[in-house]
Amino acid sequence: MKNILIIGAHFDDAELGAGGSAAKWVSQGKKVYKYTLTDNETIFPQRNIHVKFEDSKRQSELAAKTLGMVEIENTDPAPHGKLMFGQEQMQRVESIIFDYNIDTVIIHFNGDAHQDHVEASRICLAAARHCKNILQYQSNGYIMDNEFRPTFFVDITDFIEQKKKALACYGTEHNRMNRLFGTNLERNHLWGYANEVEYAEGFKVIKMMED
Repeated sequence: MKNILIIGAHFDDAELGAGGSAAKWVSQGKKVYKYTLTDNETIFPQRNIHVKFEDSKRQSELAAKTLGMVEIENTDPAPHGKLMFGQEQMQRVESIIFDYNIDTVIIHFNGDAHQDHVEASRICLAAARHCKNILQYQSNGYIMDNEFRPTFFVDITDFIEQKKKALACYGTEHNRMNRLFGTNLERNHLWGYANEVEYAEGFKVIKMMED
């Protein structure tokens, strides 16, 4: 794991699913890149949510910098809620993987309940098929019939404060019901307990190749 690409459907997904791990990997001298597939523009009047693209983009830049990630700009992001698996999207991600010599891709859990997350997973799984390592993460805590069961864990105890600072870069409109971020950190605490550390991030292994 030398050149790592974390891909999210939305700007805060990478920090939620793998923010602590990203900070840890950067501290170990690894290159960690972030790429977002949609514009994150969200209008959800039933929950009084209005997320603007430019605001999210600016907040994402600050969050990525906080964790030491290099953000790769998507010059043609899909509209939020309308991301679809297709050759053009897949090949765009595939080109990034080859251009940056990526050996490890961190992607959404394919059994997620959010349409964008599911389509992002499909796109990235196809694009990363030649990579040595593919791991899946869960950014939201939806109840699903296909449970997310991580089998690979990263101790992020020394990087939890960095992850908190990164999430704090995002506006309150990203923190759904004013508890998404807190619930995510509680999950990290729970996974830490299960692994006898304070905090851990969990991933589902699709494949992993040891050199």
